[in-house]
Amino acid sequence: MVKAPSKKMKFKLNIVILGLLAVGFFILIGRVIYIACFAEVDGIKYSVKAYNQQLSADTVSANRGTIYDRNMTPIAQSATVWTVSLAPNQIKDESQLNKIASALSEILGIDRDKIIEKCKSKTQYEIVKKKVEKPQRDQILDFVNSNRIAGIHMVEDTKRYYPMGSMAAQTIGFVGSDNQGLLGVELSYNSELSGIAGKVTGVQDAKGGSMPYEYEYYYPAQDGNSLVMSIDSTLQHYCDKALEEVMHVRRPANRCMAIMMNVNTGEILALSVKPDFDLNDPYTLPSVAEYPAIEGKSDGDARTAVWTNKAVSEIYEPGSVFKVVTGSAALEEGTMTLNNNFHCNGSCVVDDTTFHCWRRSGHGSQTFTQAYINSCNPAFVQIGSSLGPELFFRYFSMYGMTERTQIDLPGETDSIYVREKDLTPVSLASESFGQTESITAMQMLTAFCAVVNGGYLNTPHVVNQIIDSNGNILKTKSSNTKRQVISDTTSKTMVEVLEAVVKGIDGAGTNASVPGYRIVGKSGTGQKLKYKQQTGLDTYVGSFIGAIPADNPQYALMVLVDTPTDGTYYGGTVASPVFAQIMSEAAPYLGILPEYTAQELSHLTIAVPACEGLLVEEAKNKLAKANFTNVEVIGSGDTVLSQAPKTGSNINSSTRIILYTDNKEQKNVIVPNVIGLSQAAANLTLANSGLSLAIDNSGVQSQKARATAQSPEAGASVPRGTAISVQFLTNDETG
Repeated sequence: MVKAPSKKMKFKLNIVILGLLAVGFFILIGRVIYIACFAEVDGIKYSVKAYNQQLSADTVSANRGTIYDRNMTPIAQSATVWTVSLAPNQIKDESQLNKIASALSEILGIDRDKIIEKCKSKTQYEIVKKKVEKPQRDQILDFVNSNRIAGIHMVEDTKRYYPMGSMAAQTIGFVGSDNQGLLGVELSYNSELSGIAGKVTGVQDAKGGSMPYEYEYYYPAQDGNSLVMSIDSTLQHYCDKALEEVMHVRRPANRCMAIMMNVNTGEILALSVKPDFDLNDPYTLPSVAEYPAIEGKSDGDARTAVWTNKAVSEIYEPGSVFKVVTGSAALEEGTMTLNNNFHCNGSCVVDDTTFHCWRRSGHGSQTFTQAYINSCNPAFVQIGSSLGPELFFRYFSMYGMTERTQIDLPGETDSIYVREKDLTPVSLASESFGQTESITAMQMLTAFCAVVNGGYLNTPHVVNQIIDSNGNILKTKSSNTKRQVISDTTSKTMVEVLEAVVKGIDGAGTNASVPGYRIVGKSGTGQKLKYKQQTGLDTYVGSFIGAIPADNPQYALMVLVDTPTDGTYYGGTVASPVFAQIMSEAAPYLGILPEYTAQELSHLTIAVPACEGLLVEEAKNKLAKANFTNVEVIGSGDTVLSQAPKTGSNINSSTRIILYTDNKEQKNVIVPNVIGLSQAAANLTLANSGLSLAIDNSGVQSQKARATAQSPEAGASVPRGTAISVQFLTNDETG
C-alpha cells in the first residue's frame, strides 16, 4: 500500500516550484529590460509589430496616366472612384444595421440580405462594392452625415475610361480590376502608367474600433506618367471605317487589318484590326456572324482570338508583296538589272517541282519592270535563283525577317523560315515569291518602307513621348535606324518600278490608284499552305502595301484581308481598293496636295453645289463656276425648288443637272443594272434611263475595269437625274 507524501516532501516540492517560477520571472523581466534598453534592433522590430496591431491601413490607388493620340486627344484616362466597405465591429445595434443595409442596397443596387450578412460578419473589414462613382459616393456621404452612422468607409480608387470606345482596341489595350495593364500599350507601358499607391493609416483598439490618436496619417498617391502615342485618331477613323466595309463585303473568316506608317521614322499613325471590341467592355465579344473563327471556341480562346493584335502576334505567308525584297536584293547585288528579260509560258520547273504562274497561259517575254507589273512567279523564281541561297538569305535577314521588329507592343511573335543551310533550289524558288516563309505583317511593312525610303530599316513604334503629371516631357522616342539594307540608288529604282505597278500595264491605273496622287505599291496573295495541308482546303490572305507620294515616299499603308469568303481573294481585288479608299481621305489630311493629269481631270468627279432657293439664272451661274454647263430646267417658275442630282453628289462635270421650278411631282425612273459593265457602257446605260453616273473610285480608268457595286441597287425607283454611285474594279489576279 502506497504511502501519502509527508509534509516535509510537500514543502520541498513547493520550494522547487517557487524557485523555478522565480527564475522564469527574472529571465522574462531581464529580457524585457534588454529589449527596451539595450537591443535597439529587436526593440524596433517589436515596436513595429505593436504598431501594426494597432494601426489599420487602406491603400489609395494612384491615378493611372492618360494615353493621348499624337494630337493630345485623350484615348484612355482615369477618374476617381471609391471602394465602399464596412467595419462590422463599429456597427452599434440592430437598428443601425438595418438602416445601413437599406441605404446601401438602394444606392448601390446590391441585395439587402447580402449587406446584412456583411454587417454581421466577424471580420474587421468587408468590401461592399468597388469602383463606385461620385454620384453614389455623394449619396452615401449624405446618408452617413445626416444619420451619424459609423462603420461605413470609403477609400479612393481609380477607374479606366476609353472615350474612343473600340478605336485601336488591340493597340491601346485595357486594364483589369486591379488597374494593371492586360493588353496593348496598357501592358507594355504598365510600369510608366501605374504610378505609386498611397495609404491612409488609422488607429484601432483591440476590438477594431477607431481610436482618434494624433499619429493618423494620409500618404498621397503619386499619379502615373502619361503617354503621347504616334496614333492619329483621324487617320485611325479612316482605316476603321474602310475595314468595317471590308468585313461586310468580303466577310473575312480570320479578320482584316490596316497599318499606316511614316516610312522614315517608323511611327505608326494608325493600326486597325477588325472585328474589334469596346475597351470599356472588353469581355463582350463580337458575334460569330461578325467573326466566324470564334465559333466553337471556349470563352478564353475566343477572347484571345479577338484581343490578339494581328499586326504583331500572327504570322502569314505574304505572297507577291514579298517580291519587293527579292527584286531589290537582286538589283543591289547586280545579279539582275532593269534590262533583263524573262519568258513565261505559265509555269517553270525546279528539281521536278512545278511552279505555276497565276496566268496559266503565261506572260510571254517581259522586262524586269513588267515582271513586277504582271507579278509573274516564274520570273521571280529566276530572280531568286540568280541570288543563290547565301545572298538571298543575307537580304532576308537584313530586311528583318529573322528577328522581331522590337515594336513597343506586347506579344510580338517570331517568324518561320528556311535557314540558309537548309535552302534547297525548291525552297529558294518558293520563298522568292513569298511562299514557304511566314512573317508578321509588321515585319513586311517595315521591309517595304526600307525598300522605298532609301534603304533604311527602322524600328516601328506606337508611343512618341512619356510625360509626367505636370506635362513635362520625360522621354521622347526618336527614330531608330537598325541598318541600311540597300543603297539610295537601288531604292529609287525600286520606287520607279513600284509606281509602274500601280499605274498598271496600260498606264490607266489599278484598283490602288487615287486621282491626283503618284503611288508606289505591290499586292500579294498568300496561299495558306499549312492550312491546306491540315484541311485540304484552299484559303488565301490578300494584301496590298503602298506609299505616297512616289517622288518622295513619306507614308506607307498596308491592308490585309485574311481568308475572304465572298468568292474573291486576290490582293489586287480585295485589298487594293481599300488602300485607295483610305488614302484618298488620308493624303489631303496629311497635307499632300493632288496633282491631276489631263486624263484624271477628264474623269474627275465634282460635288454638285446647292441650287435650291436660287433664281434660275443664279443657279446656272453657280453651276457654271463649278464647271457644270449641261443644265436642264423643268417647269415655268423663276426659282429652283429642287434639283437632281442632289446637293453634294460627286459626278463628272459633263453630267446633266436638272433644275425643277414648279411643284409638279418629279418623274421617277427605274435604276438599271450596270454591274459588269465598263465605265463607258455604264454611263451610257444610266444616261438612257435619265440618270447620271457617279464613279465611286475614279482612280481606275482602265478599259478593263468593270462595275462591281452600285447604289441605289438595280430596280429602285428614283427621281430622274439622280446620280447612281458605281464602283469600278479591274479583275486583278496578280499576286
